[in-house]
Amino acid sequence: MTTAIPTERRPRADAERNRRRVLDAAMRVFAEHGPSATLGDVARAAGVGIGTIYRKFPDKQALLDALFEDKIDTIMGIVEEAALRDDPGEAFRGYLHGMIELHAHDRSLATVLFGPERYDRFPPGLRHRLGSTADRLIADAVAAGELRPGFTRQDTIALAVMVSTISLASRDTGPELWRRYASIVVDGTRPSAGSAPLAPEPPDFRAMTEALSRVL
Repeated sequence: MTTAIPTERRPRADAERNRRRVLDAAMRVFAEHGPSATLGDVARAAGVGIGTIYRKFPDKQALLDALFEDKIDTIMGIVEEAALRDDPGEAFRGYLHGMIELHAHDRSLATVLFGPERYDRFPPGLRHRLGSTADRLIADAVAAGELRPGFTRQDTIALAVMVSTISLASRDTGPELWRRYASIVVDGTRPSAGSAPLAPEPPDFRAMTEALSRVL
């Protein structure tokens, strides 16, 4: 009995491998050069022709859109790793520092996450999982006296983006300078006897991402 050869399986597998190759290259290129990188830059990094890129992604925006899930997976890894720590203060500070470091090293992260209408691309289940885990880290740290009351996930985004501007400005003269300001920022979240209440109230999460999309 002759077994039929699945002639369509290999092309599909090859196409998926090529797509993954392009996405991996795009992750590296956009992280290094930011959203100013071109599809030609991605093609060269992936070792493919520009036509291959255009067959899979009609324009740069479509390629950035395709990177969205990979970026979210990376963030989930940071949040969930921090949540494994027993000490609430260390767990929160690991989460905040991890987010700052991610933004400092990836010049495209904010553009991909906070571009126009990006908030609506978060699958509800993933949004809840990410938000609830981060909120629990924050609430536990506040309850343990390790974090100033009133801190929110929105503050995490704002602080990470703030420090990332230092990373961008000093990348050629002091590529590790951002760590100085990360330490100042992270330590500054600890409460003290003279800590005033945080004010004013931050915008909600959606409003924060939409505001960032207008300036990044």
